[in-house]
Amino acid sequence: MNFHSSAIVHLGNFHNNFKSISEFLGGNVSIIPVIKADGYGHGMIRIARELQTYGNVAYLGVAHIKEGVILRKNGIKQPILAMSCLDSFDVDMMDEFNITPVVHSFYLLKKVIDYAKSYNKRIKVHLKFDTGMARLGIRKEDIEESIALCKKEKDYIELDGLMSHFSDSESNKEWTLKQNSLFKNIVDFVENEGFNPKYKHIANSGAILQFKETHYNCVRPGLILYGYTPSCNLKGIIDIQPVLEIKSQLISIHSLKKGEGISYGRTFIAPYDMVVGVVAFGYADGLFRNLSNKLECLINGKRCKSVGTICMDMFMCDITDIEASISDEAIIIGKDKEEEITIDDLARESKTINYEILTNIGKSIRVNRVYMD
Repeated sequence: MNFHSSAIVHLGNFHNNFKSISEFLGGNVSIIPVIKADGYGHGMIRIARELQTYGNVAYLGVAHIKEGVILRKNGIKQPILAMSCLDSFDVDMMDEFNITPVVHSFYLLKKVIDYAKSYNKRIKVHLKFDTGMARLGIRKEDIEESIALCKKEKDYIELDGLMSHFSDSESNKEWTLKQNSLFKNIVDFVENEGFNPKYKHIANSGAILQFKETHYNCVRPGLILYGYTPSCNLKGIIDIQPVLEIKSQLISIHSLKKGEGISYGRTFIAPYDMVVGVVAFGYADGLFRNLSNKLECLINGKRCKSVGTICMDMFMCDITDIEASISDEAIIIGKDKEEEITIDDLARESKTINYEILTNIGKSIRVNRVYMD
């Protein structure tokens, strides 16, 4: 493993973010923290443990049944909601490890009921409805039949929650409110059919920050838990701080003469005599290769521009005008004195979203993850 590099997870910032979200929501709204994809790269198991102290956590939100199993095998006792990719083969595992499934089709609903009948059990589920995301969710034409089946088989199925998902809550108010109106109609229909689901949830990070009418009695924050917003115009609404910091170090320093090229493809030709530092962090550690010649890092409080193509295990940077020595710290994400490089900076330069940067860098098995209060 490349222990030149560390991912520092600032748990104090995580707790600050959770408390800020809770205060913003008020006391009548429960929270399903989304900790899928290994906690957005921060470490799902540790993040789940940190959330055990909060009474307003309804469920821990994961993507797959297997993520829930990992949590259970590591001692996590809180309710777990598996939000996607449930198929008929997952039902027995879900039951064994006490994981609540999100049922997103009439077909899956029948499979869960068949399983419950075969073992004479009553299975708790959240039903997911498609209100415009057009990805997963019970379609409009299947709603009445699905609810009728739940009513008929009420001894085998328990509707603990109703949910949907916004497709554009960070930037499209009109469409978001239209989706919310459709969801409210579904909630009203289900309740009029005699059901009283404990949780109703549709709001993700963008909707939490902008549309109070979408909060119902439960929300699903993801990105904002980790200190970022889904679009820059949402910054400052609540007090959140980045949780993840990425550090490595200089492993070599050498000169580069004017006119000499560097790294694969010689995509950078030195315009002057310069000093180059080699940082032990590359695309195998989660950097995107398209950040070549655009990435910056912080060394001794100064911004240093990368030069040449990012390699699998390292990248090079211009340290001509700074005092630097081998083994000096290089900050890829984080603060150093007055300077700061954020996930948003990397996302902008690589023309992607901050979610992708977080999960890509955070998942590297070669980076030593360190937790700090």
